[in-house]
Amino acid sequence: MKTHFINSQNLHLIQKQATSCVMALGYFDGIHLGHQQVIKTAREEANKRGLPLAVMSFRPHPINVLSKGQSIVPHLSTPCEKEKRLKQLGVDLFYLVDFTLAFAALTSSQFVEDYLMKLDVVHAVAGFDFSYGVKGVAKLSQIVADSNGEITVTKVECIDYDGEKISSSAIRQRLLAAAVHEIPHFLGDHFNSKVHWDGNKFQQIEKTMLPSAGIYKVILELPNKQLRTYISIDAAGQIQRMERQRRLPKGIFSIHWLQQVEKAVPSKAI
Repeated sequence: MKTHFINSQNLHLIQKQATSCVMALGYFDGIHLGHQQVIKTAREEANKRGLPLAVMSFRPHPINVLSKGQSIVPHLSTPCEKEKRLKQLGVDLFYLVDFTLAFAALTSSQFVEDYLMKLDVVHAVAGFDFSYGVKGVAKLSQIVADSNGEITVTKVECIDYDGEKISSSAIRQRLLAAAVHEIPHFLGDHFNSKVHWDGNKFQQIEKTMLPSAGIYKVILELPNKQLRTYISIDAAGQIQRMERQRRLPKGIFSIHWLQQVEKAVPSKAI
């Protein structure tokens, strides 16, 4: 998979290098089961047409930019994690667009011309609630008119779990409520965090959302094995081991959050 980080300075160059593709559009934070359905649908369409599959996403979260920092939506996944998951899903091209106030001010027709037509998109796939252009007024179907019929579209309907829409917001709500055991119904897997262990404490590699304070049953994924153990998070987001009997090698691990077992966090780890 080839990744292109797009901003206003390099857009023209990337347009010149573009090849015909089918593109999945969305923010794709966490790449939950709804996102996976969008990408799977786009993959099938790309296969039918004998074209590469592209995904376009944005960074940072639009709300963070449009609110001028007054409202911050925490990310569920880092760009590196997103790249890895997209590659696993069979994506050939990943366009990660720098979301700025200038980008947000593009009209729907400007977005379609500069970010779809000039990137040689022939078919676009997105979820039922995808929108674009100034204030997000344009819906997916308008891409056909904005491209003068050169781009066709496929809309993926809402995916739900037990009547609740599968969404990044639903996952964030469960992290806030410490209901990490429910997240696999939305994400397709346990929520995980990438951390560095220096022999004494954990430090996140890149800042993403964490579960609320408490003690959790987790799986630590080491380079060559998995370890079931307990970890605490305090109100400041500090992560500590609760079991010191087993020695951990220094390095980068993934924490897979299974279940909260206690709400209270002791002042000092056992």
